[in-house]
Amino acid sequence: MLTAVSIDANNEIFFLAYGIVDTESTESWTYFFRNLRCLFATEGCHKDDWTFISDIMRGVDAAIHDFYPKETRRICCQHLYFNCKTAGWSGSTFHKLFWIAADAYNEYVFEKAMTKIKEHDVAPEKYLRDVLEQWSKKMFDSKVCCDHNTTNIVESFNSCTKAFRDMPMLTLLEAVRNWVMKRVGSRFDKAINMEPDQLIEYAQNILQSRSDDSRFCHVTLCGGGGEREFEVRDRHVKFPINQDLMTCGCGKWQGSGIPCKHGLRVIYHQRLEPTNFISTYFKGAAYKATYARHIHPMANPTHWPSFDVPQILPTNVKRSAGRPTKQRRRAPHEARKGKRHKNNWNFQGVEA
Repeated sequence: MLTAVSIDANNEIFFLAYGIVDTESTESWTYFFRNLRCLFATEGCHKDDWTFISDIMRGVDAAIHDFYPKETRRICCQHLYFNCKTAGWSGSTFHKLFWIAADAYNEYVFEKAMTKIKEHDVAPEKYLRDVLEQWSKKMFDSKVCCDHNTTNIVESFNSCTKAFRDMPMLTLLEAVRNWVMKRVGSRFDKAINMEPDQLIEYAQNILQSRSDDSRFCHVTLCGGGGEREFEVRDRHVKFPINQDLMTCGCGKWQGSGIPCKHGLRVIYHQRLEPTNFISTYFKGAAYKATYARHIHPMANPTHWPSFDVPQILPTNVKRSAGRPTKQRRRAPHEARKGKRHKNNWNFQGVEA
């Protein structure tokens, strides 16, 4: 089952499309993205500059580029790190430096981490430099206002629909539709009562967290001229702030669409309201537009109208030997679910 999921303003799963194919290949992904493009066109959306994030799956790159020539490709950093680990580049030092580079919002932090990776080992630094897809947050387009660099949202969807995998095909599709319908319906009801400028709960939590951290920052200089520019000192580091452009030298404000602690320090210093400096993506108007329509209920299959069409029989599939696996195959870097650690007790000298 191929799926395309997105993230709404509340950092929750927004389901787009799903389909059943025989195997994961260039042909099947081409079929999937062609129909996804037709789906967008039906809703009046003809944009080509979508941002896609995935691991390196067979056939995805070629299929996306055929139907979305202006697309932006991100790669899941968790899978990218696993590729590095498979190549022999591991250890606590590399792990720490890799994620510092991956989560860096500005060029300085990224280059400093990459320099230390190079000092640790030249090979992984060259490999990461040659990655064509975007993987560090400093590479992301600020207009997207989404700083996700992993596919955890997809893993969450797979976990939620795990109970449906053993069902027959039609029952599987109907179970997924019902699962999506319930969640979209509850958010549809939630969006009705929201004010246009009301902040989403996800943005409120981030704002509160960064607001607490802003207490340790100090506005040291106010600039003149047409733009409201400020300089904020965070311990021993200074960051330039442009309040009109809603940017900060740390990169987190423009990268996430929500003011960073340095930007909040300036906003509080000016006696202004932080809500006015948050991207409209995280406000009630956008959330209401996202869930403006809900998924309509369907009648029981026994009540469906009959059509005079040929009956499609299931294909002859040779069953593999052994019992079919039900658990998701975990990568070598992932912890085994429910695995207990054995205690190495020393019973020497103990008499029964």
